[in-house]
Amino acid sequence: MNLKKISFPTTSAAALIFGDALDEQVLAVSWHEIDEDTDHWVFEATVSDAHDLDLIQSILVQAAAQHQFAAPQITVEVLPETDWLEQTWKNFPPRQIGHFYVYGSHTKGEIPDGLIGLEINAATAFGSGEHETTTACIEALTKMHREGMTFKKPLDMGCGSGILAMAIAKLWTIPVLAVDNDPESVRVATRNAELNTCDDLVSCLCNEGFDGTVVKEQGLFDLVAANILAAPLCEMAPDMADCVALHGRVVLSGLLTRQIDQVRQAYEAVGFNFIEQHLIGDWAALVFEKK
Repeated sequence: MNLKKISFPTTSAAALIFGDALDEQVLAVSWHEIDEDTDHWVFEATVSDAHDLDLIQSILVQAAAQHQFAAPQITVEVLPETDWLEQTWKNFPPRQIGHFYVYGSHTKGEIPDGLIGLEINAATAFGSGEHETTTACIEALTKMHREGMTFKKPLDMGCGSGILAMAIAKLWTIPVLAVDNDPESVRVATRNAELNTCDDLVSCLCNEGFDGTVVKEQGLFDLVAANILAAPLCEMAPDMADCVALHGRVVLSGLLTRQIDQVRQAYEAVGFNFIEQHLIGDWAALVFEKK
């Protein structure tokens, strides 16, 4: 399969819109910051020869017009031939994160004594443990478990691969609701729960955040993990407050360290107390408690 990379300059807000627009049209999407002071980002997507580049350009133009952004003009680069699966495996060695030993099937071996094994393979859903935000969330959860905190009704909002839901299920041996707005993520999370023999505890649901009643009717939650992005985390703060029990804990990530104050203000404004932060490089996970 011949692969190509399409790219164009954008902003942080527009990148989210373009990512949602192209999510089901391409093989993979990503965006990264070039200049913090000018909000200069680069959006990238991977496509194959089977993809219609004119259609992709048209989708981007429509999304830009709908949200009053400047329409991007894509550039296309042919990627060198390589075994992408093998390359992904090489870039995903087993890792110890908190109480967990996270590995892919290509490195499966003996689980080190005292650690809980989690098998997560490269897939189309975010969250294989290699990103700093996932690591920070797992470290926060592990610390709460080590301190003897107990929970009965947890939620993984924006579950991706389901890694945080599985971590919660294995730490506390409790049922976990895992929610994502991407059907592919729900499929992958369901499969991963089966692979890690915790499908009896992890229930996966496709829903747009807290929209509607299907998630809210299952609250009040006493633990919520949400590894998303700063902007949607801030937007869902009021719904989070409505759905979290008194003294419930919330672990938020997907945000850069420079966005900590923004997220703190959003959650403190709706009744959460800031507890602590876990920092890894430029990324952060924040822990709050409902007053």
